[in-house]
Amino acid sequence: MPINIFIFLSGVLLVLFGIFKSLFKKSDNGIWFAGAGTVLTVFSLFILSAFNNTSFYPSNFDLQNSLTIENSSSSHYTLTIMSYVSLFIPFVIWYIFYTWKAINKTKIDIKEIKEKEHFY
Repeated sequence: MPINIFIFLSGVLLVLFGIFKSLFKKSDNGIWFAGAGTVLTVFSLFILSAFNNTSFYPSNFDLQNSLTIENSSSSHYTLTIMSYVSLFIPFVIWYIFYTWKAINKTKIDIKEIKEKEHFY
């Protein structure tokens, strides 16, 4: 089985598991499975369009002018800057995880909802 199909099926299964866990198990952790599955699925579709210089947006007038990954990507300078900026993504994911845990640490109860004073 080619690796691309394995990545795609893994992503789809993770998305379905995240949806199932959120809807039927009443869990807050389903978003992590669905998010990882979405990333894997989109990555596998991106890899599929990159093989053999395949066009992902064919031209109606001239097939030689169809859009491929190579002729639709940015300049070398822009791609270099974007690769450096992408190194910050793990810190952003950590911040989202940290704040999500901090927000969900205490649940809102009925007494807090019925109080007339708001602390925000």
